[in-house]
Amino acid sequence: MQTPLATAIVFLYALCGLTVLGLLVLFALKLRNISVEKQTMRCLEKYRDYFVYLQAHGEEEERLQVPYGDVTQKEKQIIQKKLFELMECFTGIHRDKLIWLCEDMGLVELDMQRLNGKWKWTRVDAAYNLGIMRSKLAVPALMTLLQKNTNDTSVFIIARSVAKCARNTEDLREMATHVVRAKNNVHQLIVDIISDSQVDTAPLFAQFLQDSDAELVKIGLIGYAVHAQPGIEPALYQLIQSPDKEVRIKAVKLMCRDIRYMNEQTLTDFMNHKDWEIRAMAAKAIGSLKLHAYIPSLKKAVGDANWWVRHHSARSLAQLEVEGFAALCEILQEERNSHKSEMAHQVIQEELEKEKLVLQSATATEKLVQYNEKLHLYRKSYRKTISTVQALER
Repeated sequence: MQTPLATAIVFLYALCGLTVLGLLVLFALKLRNISVEKQTMRCLEKYRDYFVYLQAHGEEEERLQVPYGDVTQKEKQIIQKKLFELMECFTGIHRDKLIWLCEDMGLVELDMQRLNGKWKWTRVDAAYNLGIMRSKLAVPALMTLLQKNTNDTSVFIIARSVAKCARNTEDLREMATHVVRAKNNVHQLIVDIISDSQVDTAPLFAQFLQDSDAELVKIGLIGYAVHAQPGIEPALYQLIQSPDKEVRIKAVKLMCRDIRYMNEQTLTDFMNHKDWEIRAMAAKAIGSLKLHAYIPSLKKAVGDANWWVRHHSARSLAQLEVEGFAALCEILQEERNSHKSEMAHQVIQEELEKEKLVLQSATATEKLVQYNEKLHLYRKSYRKTISTVQALER
């Protein structure tokens, strides 16, 4: 049986061995990196004139010529990285010609072969390269790879490559459907990925809005918010009745941005909706869109059971100039010791303080008159409230 001292000595030897092994690995990696850097520098120097040619002839009609002589696979990969850097600097026909050059040099074919490599990150790197080169030929293979990679974030790298290479909206739809089922709460990211496509995405987002899958509908709503398109008003009205709460909220949020939707019936429905989020959005929209006709609705909503609805209703009244401010003051007269009067009083104080600060840095007579008018309304309502309280106490 080993003594504690012998055990400690064995442990120290093992630790020293691991340390030495680690240092050797680091040293080997360092040597490898140095070798790679030297190869890269030699290649870039060898083809320096060729890169000058690429930049000088990017606007001409004919396709760019491939490098002269035999180009090794390693040199092709180094040249490929340089071509990717140039693609980041150019747009339009110049970038298109660089993409065609990648095809002519066999770089697309090379990465298509790497998609079947043994190592996962070799396949992911190949997918990334194919996305940069926007190879439509690679879409079927990329889609197959996408279906096999769902357990980590590599799915998003592959999905973005599919979007960049997409031949039509059907490719984008298949990609989006797969990703949204593989990952949770990635609707915004999917819209961002789709935006990288050269395909017109407006019809795709319109299709998503009418889909039976709520997850695709959410993508459509976010896509519509980012890439607004006319003609989908009927779909939005239908989505307000969706059984999925998130869909309802996103649809109403879109409608509340556009005054065209804010008619009397719609606003009445929103302000009396079962979802407090929708009531709050509607209240906020009335103020931001300056809809003075709905001051009575806001005044009533300041007494809502939900704090956020009360807050946005009171804030919207404050946004509606003197008329809205007067409604807040009326609440102080009509309500005592309630959540409604408390919210109204808080917003009144904030509004008066804000306007007082504005007056200190501005000389506009109109602002001064408005401030004095609001201050008079507040003092008048406050005196009436005190008088009522005193009368009740007697």
